[in-house]
Amino acid sequence: MFNLSLSPPQTEFVLKPGVTLTQAYEVTNNSSESITLNTEVLPFIPQGDNGSVSYSALLANPNIAFSLNNANLQLGQPFTLAPQESRQLVLKIKTSSDTQLADYYSTFFVYQTNDMSANSDTFSQSTGKIGSHILLSISNTEFPKIEGQIKKFSAFPKIKDVFFTPINFSIQIQNQTNYFFKSIGKITISKNQKIIKQLALESQNVLANHQRSILCKNQTTCTLSPPLWPGKYIATIEPDSNLNIPPISTSFWILPLSPIAFIFSIFFIVYLFRWIKKQVKF
Repeated sequence: MFNLSLSPPQTEFVLKPGVTLTQAYEVTNNSSESITLNTEVLPFIPQGDNGSVSYSALLANPNIAFSLNNANLQLGQPFTLAPQESRQLVLKIKTSSDTQLADYYSTFFVYQTNDMSANSDTFSQSTGKIGSHILLSISNTEFPKIEGQIKKFSAFPKIKDVFFTPINFSIQIQNQTNYFFKSIGKITISKNQKIIKQLALESQNVLANHQRSILCKNQTTCTLSPPLWPGKYIATIEPDSNLNIPPISTSFWILPLSPIAFIFSIFFIVYLFRWIKKQVKF
């Protein structure tokens, strides 16, 4: 049974062209059986707006080389881990001085295989795979310039009851630069210029020249739960000032729909009762 862990799950680096670095990983066999493993590094690109990635038909950048810095192990060479055994893998990342200033994204994979020969012609079938993303920014400065835009910020439903159904916010941020940034910021909800509540944005990576749907901290969606007083509300999304993204606002209405419906129901029941009572007298 495949039960493998790899730490850290993601690494982020800012490097000048021509710099080499190493990153240590710890892989642990959490199963009760020995397993044979292998390693590889594959480039990826973002896919969709939910953080998914694609590895399809991508060529590795010739100016960025990956290798293992372990004394007795090479990248792509099988090795075995006993039950509950851990091993440190040291990944070496070497950049050429000709590397273009931009972001480069890869995943360091450790996968299970049935093949113990590094040069075997026999097909090696992978039965399990785990990876750690590598976000590599090649820049001449420690803090590359970043800039973005809020492509979408909406509240729904636009009109809701004071007691039932929450207000949900939909957020989509676009990165307009060659370097990734994190979605740091908040949503401020106000009524009559008084702050009612603030929701912190989840710190998610928005990759270079890509857009992503953003969540709120500790929520699967950005949600404002009832009850709420009737009136018009303004919601403003305010990204961190370092992101160079201007804030934008949207509005929604809270109306006493259920209390009004309840009052009408009472009047209708009273009217119906009186009508039935008159019919019975005849």
